[in-house]
Amino acid sequence: MKQNNITTLLFICIYFLSRGVEAYHHQLSLDNDTRENILIEAFGIAEGGHVKWSVQNMTSQNPTAEIYFIHRTTPADTLVIDVDYELCPPIGTKYAWNEPQELIISSDEQGFFNVFLLNCDKTPISLTLDLEMYNIVNGRKSYLPIGLTQLPTIYGVFSACYFVLLIVWVFGFIRNPVRGKKVNKIHYLMTVLVLLKALSLLFESIEQHTIKTQGNAHGWQIAYYIFAGLKTLFFFVIVALIGTGWSFFKPFLSDKDKKIILAVIPLQILDNIALIIIGETEPGSAGWITWKDIFKMVDIVCCAAILIPIIWSIKHLKEASQSDGKAARNLNKLKLFRQFYLIVVSYIYFTRIVVYLLDTILTFKITWMGEMFTELAALAFFTIVGYKFRPVEDNPYLNVDADEEDAIRTIEMQTQSASA
Repeated sequence: MKQNNITTLLFICIYFLSRGVEAYHHQLSLDNDTRENILIEAFGIAEGGHVKWSVQNMTSQNPTAEIYFIHRTTPADTLVIDVDYELCPPIGTKYAWNEPQELIISSDEQGFFNVFLLNCDKTPISLTLDLEMYNIVNGRKSYLPIGLTQLPTIYGVFSACYFVLLIVWVFGFIRNPVRGKKVNKIHYLMTVLVLLKALSLLFESIEQHTIKTQGNAHGWQIAYYIFAGLKTLFFFVIVALIGTGWSFFKPFLSDKDKKIILAVIPLQILDNIALIIIGETEPGSAGWITWKDIFKMVDIVCCAAILIPIIWSIKHLKEASQSDGKAARNLNKLKLFRQFYLIVVSYIYFTRIVVYLLDTILTFKITWMGEMFTELAALAFFTIVGYKFRPVEDNPYLNVDADEEDAIRTIEMQTQSASA
């Protein structure tokens, strides 16, 4: 049964990856859709940019139904998808569905250009829509929103930073003949995580550059999703393992620790599937907003889940410092895990809330700043955690003796008995 479920999930991923959505050169298919207004795309466009669309294979159960295209422009990303717009009846310029259009954006129209399909009678309609949106940058077409044209460079620079970080980590600590003696299993997992992060950014840079110049990813999104999915899965599992103290102050996992790890893994698999579906489905498709909300909720649940073992470790270390003769040593570890807790909470708060709010106020020409701040926070997180838990001789958090292990085991057994 489990194998069948895994196979089904793999087929879902392969299906969406093979569809190959063409970035900002879209083809949207609707089948008996009765929605009143459909957001086709929100695109940051500057003066001189182009918007083209045409409709084929249009059928409607009501031949007299009024079906129009309209557009609205806002100076900042006001989360248009989440806003309940009252667009019917249409006000201002409207375009009949059976007339292909090509708009050249004026200075008054530049901004976040939102294209809507209106079906005010809610008549079931079926159609195929071709939509192409691009900016003119230095005399060339750029299929990325004007505020995201810097993304290929940003991702490329951060990818190079992680490769440098990986080299320093491997040759400065992992393969160092002196420091290497303190390397634990978790350090090898951390090495793999940094490599996956560097590769995911590299392929994301290539993907965004290909979209920018050609209008579609030409399959590069497959490599990106593979490495990004593995990176995210490793990230949450490693943070959870560090939070449990595994390989640092106890070389074992309690039953509660195992439950957290086993909960995070399927949640992250679901999270990655949601990410793929969101990335490879047109915003105007039915159910797109639902999958977007699922992705947000699963991501928040995973973030909350990895905080639980850190809290348990702080509690166990606090009790261990009072129950054995190594109070000072355990207090040092307690201090480290409290710092780790604050680092993780700060990282989650900044990347999930602060950047989210920042994106809503950034004007259409500087939306790249949200991604840049996210990657800066991630680089700072990786660097700080790697430094705190680096395998060096004078790091007191990597030394575990039999008495200390027994004390931790005893405390966890007492905690489990009390909770039972």
